[in-house]
Amino acid sequence: MNLRKAFLSMAAILMAGLLPFSAFQKTLCAGSDNSGKAIRSGTAHIAGAMESNIYFGNYWQSIKSEDATEDNKEPVKWRVLANDGSLFVVSDKNLDCVEYNSSAETVTWEECTLRKWLNSKFLDKAFTAQEKNAVLESLVVNEDGAKGSEAGADTYDKVYLLSIYEVIDPELGFPTDWKDQGGTRVALNTEYTKSKRALTNPDMSGAWWLRTPGDAKNAANVFNTGKVFVRGGNVNNFIFAVRPAMNIDTSKVLFTSPAEGGKISGEPGADAMKEVGSYTGSDWKLTIKDDTRPVFEASVSGSKTILKDGAVKLKYKGASVGANEYVSAMIEDAEGNILYYGNIVDNTSADAKDSGKAAINVPAELTPGNYKIKVFSEQCNGDFKTDLASNIVTLNITISKYKSADRNLLIGISAAIVAAACVATVLAVRKKKHAL
Repeated sequence: MNLRKAFLSMAAILMAGLLPFSAFQKTLCAGSDNSGKAIRSGTAHIAGAMESNIYFGNYWQSIKSEDATEDNKEPVKWRVLANDGSLFVVSDKNLDCVEYNSSAETVTWEECTLRKWLNSKFLDKAFTAQEKNAVLESLVVNEDGAKGSEAGADTYDKVYLLSIYEVIDPELGFPTDWKDQGGTRVALNTEYTKSKRALTNPDMSGAWWLRTPGDAKNAANVFNTGKVFVRGGNVNNFIFAVRPAMNIDTSKVLFTSPAEGGKISGEPGADAMKEVGSYTGSDWKLTIKDDTRPVFEASVSGSKTILKDGAVKLKYKGASVGANEYVSAMIEDAEGNILYYGNIVDNTSADAKDSGKAAINVPAELTPGNYKIKVFSEQCNGDFKTDLASNIVTLNITISKYKSADRNLLIGISAAIVAAACVATVLAVRKKKHAL
């Protein structure tokens, strides 16, 4: 069964902007960024079908449930199923163990208690307010079960479960047969999930719920082997794990970087700019726009043509201050490739201010030409964690082919030429007068 074809007309409506995003957006990638840079604008380079992964949010994983505190959550890895206006993702591991419904009854996804738990307790525990703002409320299309069980009404959810039809869709990276074992449907339980009585094999693989109804009082699930059980298990069974799915709004993603060691800055200040290297990996972290921040403003102070060994002088205001806060900058070439990145102002100290002046020394390797400097206020939270940023201000500059010594030499030569010309003129005038 190809759900893409079945919902082609719906997709057209969605693209026209008449409905919010659906759970069934399956184009693998909305474009391609072949720059190979470790920091890239937007998300066009992130591939679907589980070829790429992102880290987003935090949840308990390596600790047991009785030891869980707000301070020992860990970054969550998500497999990217599709990239088409949103990042359609599913958690890499089974993150919790919760019954599909609190009582043994025939129930649809719309009515089950697991849906309510995912969109309230899990959402609040796993994501910050800024991250929640980047999770789309998606139209979740619910199909009847494989054996005819009624799915009920479609729903609007931020977090939900995959269906029996999505987990056999090769465009999302899954095997095409419900009976297939192994492969991408196999998911490991976390230690936290195991401690909550989830059925866990010695290799840590576990069974996980799907949203599609099974037989009476049952909901479909995926066995630890990867086989889909369409008849399902009892809805109030405590042995099945929860593997959440959701759509992340790509319009909220300013840029991405490798999940580990991806954004490297020098010591904050004029010499902070570091060359952005290449990256061929598939694990990414996101820098998302934080709409709660003040509007950030920046401008070039002085000439926009900068000597090759000179400095770009800036004025800024509207920067956030506090833990992990910086004013950051990127240098971008005419093709949009991010060449350099750095934290040019340290706003983490108690006496940090939201406005001031900054400078960027021109990197010695930067060739003469036209560039864009992108300046923004940023919270850098470390490897695997989502970073927050203000709006980005783009400034156009030109790097001159001359250094200070070249300019001084030119000025000296020009002055000498002018002086010589003046002397020649005076001598000519005197000669003329003498001739008379």
